[in-house]
Amino acid sequence: MTAEEERKLYLDGITLFNNHEFFEAHEVWEDAWHMAYGTKYEFYQGLIQCAVALEHYARSNPRGVVSLYNTYRKHFRDVPDVFMGMDVKSLLSQMYEVLKPVIEADPLPERGEIELNVSHVPKLSLQYDPFETGEALKFSRPRS
Repeated sequence: MTAEEERKLYLDGITLFNNHEFFEAHEVWEDAWHMAYGTKYEFYQGLIQCAVALEHYARSNPRGVVSLYNTYRKHFRDVPDVFMGMDVKSLLSQMYEVLKPVIEADPLPERGEIELNVSHVPKLSLQYDPFETGEALKFSRPRS
């Protein structure tokens, strides 16, 4: 995959996420994730799982929300606060706020008892273009 192809996938995923098309965003980012390694691999995996957590919320599946919340945070553990142009620390804070009604519920709501308010979903934006700065190229598999 060329840097231009990955850049398109990354930005398309952000657009889909911001349009609340979480399943589609996860699908697009998976194509980029397969070509990444190291920190970028974990970053993409975390983004994918954030999108899937929101998809579970939109489908009123609280167990899926909690499961993905617990796993996506592990992928971001060693990712810098700002990475690939994104404020990861802010994203994680905003994701927690969106998912909080489910992850802090005791007992966990039943399927069908939760509804995602998409107006609370974070909007992803970039502070810089990681493909222009070269950051994105540091964690890509070499082409064979």
